[in-house]
This record gives sequence, C-alpha cells and structure tokens, in this order.
Amino acid sequence: MEWKSKIKNESCADELEEMIINYVKAGFWSNDKILEECEQYIKDFYRNECNHITKDDLLEIIKVLCKEFQNTGNQENFLKLQSAFDSLMKQGIVALHYAGYTQSDGFADCNGMAGWIERDGKKVIGCCFYTAQDLERILHKDDMPFYISFGNYFEEPTAEEIGQMIVDELRSIGFCVEWDGTAETRIEIKNLKWDKYYTDSK
Repeated sequence: MEWKSKIKNESCADELEEMIINYVKAGFWSNDKILEECEQYIKDFYRNECNHITKDDLLEIIKVLCKEFQNTGNQENFLKLQSAFDSLMKQGIVALHYAGYTQSDGFADCNGMAGWIERDGKKVIGCCFYTAQDLERILHKDDMPFYISFGNYFEEPTAEEIGQMIVDELRSIGFCVEWDGTAETRIEIKNLKWDKYYTDSK
C-alpha cells in the first residue's frame, strides 16, 4: 500500500496494517481509539518511527483500511450474540464482549465487572467472555470455532452448570454449539461469521 512508504521499518508497517485491520473487522472501537492504540504501539516497539509518521497520517491509514475492511449489513450474528449475553447478565452471569487479549485478561475484566455489580446489590453467579485473540482467530480462518470461556464464583452453581446455562442460551437463539460438559473445556460456536461494525452505541 502507498502509505507504507511513510514508515521506514517494514515490520512496523506490516504490524500496524494487521493491527488496524483486526480492530476494524472486530468493530468495537472508533477510529480515534484505534489511533490511540497505534500511537502507543509505535512508542512501545518502534520509537524511531515516531518522527516519520504523524497523527494525521495514521488517521488517513485507518480511514483507508476502514473503507476496505469494515463489515456491512445488519449485524445479525453479532446482535444474536448480544441478546444471549444480555440474557445471561440478567441470570447473574457476567457476559463480556472482547474482554482483553488473553484468557487471564478476560477473567480479570469479568471479576472487575462482578465487583461493580455486587456493590450495586445484585447477585453474580458466574461469568463468560471471549477475548480479542479468540475473535482474531475467526477473522482470519472461516473454519475456526469461536471460543467462549466461562467460570463460576461459588460452589453452587458449579462451573459445569454455568457452562450449561450458557450453552442453552446460545442454542436457543440458533447458534451451532459444541461443548463436552466439563469445566476445563471452552464452549465452541461453530461457523460463526463475524458481522459487527463500529457504531456509537455499541
């Protein structure tokens, strides 16, 4: 791409392109938020490039990649997933989208949210989430399952019972779900075509 000529380090240019495309396809962040992440990435890993590429350059790159890679349509699959997560929240299961990058990040985010909910006087029995890493897998490989992590907060209900509640909810809205019924195995949604794109409200 033409913009890559502004970045002297080829690895930096390639990594920025991959990052931006992943953020755009995921559909959770505004252009300004993506810009912040890109600026921080350059400062952390390619400080010498800071003088070669401006904020306006980065925004232009983001806009170009948005135009090419942003999802379109009615977001049917994401809205189904959103409705399932909303229902699980009402049942006391903290259900988070795009929770950190790793599983440990996701559990930390859920634990933080659980604390806020309990301080508001509501009961929390478990959690479920997917990470940015989980989402990236299906953005690059159509045949990859979409993994949902989960856990329990008390002896009752058990992790297995929490898992079954999540599976039942996902199946009830039409997702093809596989799970072996154990606490150690993540829940898989099969053949999920990711169709979310960024809006101001979600």
